[in-house]
Amino acid sequence: MYLVTRPEPKLAASAQAFAQAELCASVVALQTIKSIPSQALKSCEWLCQHSSAIVVLTSKAAAEALREALTSAATQFPPATRIVAVGKGTADALVGLSKMVITPERESSEGLLDLPLLHDCTGQHILLLKGKGGRTHIQETLVARGAQLTIFDVYERITLASPLFSQPINWKAINGIVATSGEQAQCLLNTYQAQSLHQYRWLTVSERIAEQLRQQGIEQIDICTQANDLSLIAWIKQNWE
Repeated sequence: MYLVTRPEPKLAASAQAFAQAELCASVVALQTIKSIPSQALKSCEWLCQHSSAIVVLTSKAAAEALREALTSAATQFPPATRIVAVGKGTADALVGLSKMVITPERESSEGLLDLPLLHDCTGQHILLLKGKGGRTHIQETLVARGAQLTIFDVYERITLASPLFSQPINWKAINGIVATSGEQAQCLLNTYQAQSLHQYRWLTVSERIAEQLRQQGIEQIDICTQANDLSLIAWIKQNWE
């Protein structure tokens, strides 16, 4: 059995994907996602005033918040707007609203920042849509590259009163832990300190998160460069099964 961390909105889809792949997994949600519509609407107003801007979407939740705001405001992306999403799942949330969304080969913050479009941002207006709190790596890097950066926090993560599991967990049967974000990994470690999670092997999606886990005393860490369910499942079947 594998233990897979996902925010609540992704729990059911991830559980179904692992089940269809005939991998025994319990998907656990420690947080849920709450949109902040007022901020998403403000981002739409900003876009109307900066028609040639680059929009950077850090998650599917950010893309969904923007989609809802555009629909509510009965507006569309200006034709010259370029859109960058951290991964395919994030891009898919904008299907029908944009002709093209640029995504990196590596679905991570690091992969996004490696895109040629974001290498030299001198004087470029960039709109960054993200969750409240969290890491500042993307924004700090874009500013360092010369971007004229505007940020809207269009959703927030809310810690659940009790974790939600797709199926009951048997800690003795755990064969590995999958964590696709540093925040989810830390929540899991904080919530289940008594389970000695350091003894298990972990799979994550970037060297940055792996290093965060090493600082927590975890030694068995592997990296899959894609965060979507199908890529994680393929990696597990090839390397852990």
